[in-house]
Amino acid sequence: MQIGLMEGTIRRETLEETLDVVATHGIHHLQFHVSAGNPPLAKIRKELDARQIKVSALSGTYNMIDPDVEKRRAGLSMLRYVAEQCEALGTSVITLCTGSRDPHNMWRAHPDNNTASAWKDLVESMEKALIIA
Repeated sequence: MQIGLMEGTIRRETLEETLDVVATHGIHHLQFHVSAGNPPLAKIRKELDARQIKVSALSGTYNMIDPDVEKRRAGLSMLRYVAEQCEALGTSVITLCTGSRDPHNMWRAHPDNNTASAWKDLVESMEKALIIA
């Protein structure tokens, strides 16, 4: 077993500074978050490799049971983008989370989380995620 961190647990001003601190702590595995705002993948990979840090997983987390269908569609689109980055970053693992019916916070408990409609939305979201996978 290897110790790893979620990228973002340690943040500095630049990618290089952040990865330097991660490596200083002896961490060589990250769950990384990619987005359109990241530096180019080649640069990310170069900086990770220079510090012997492996991307163990990419974060594909979005609110899979969000009550807003458009937000779920946007999350699925983001998941597709993340999946497209896996090979370049050397991983085949994408993390997910079920989410919450809470319209403002996907990490907050909500009474509707345990409803049949939430389960239906989760199954539909997972079926779509599996197609992407």
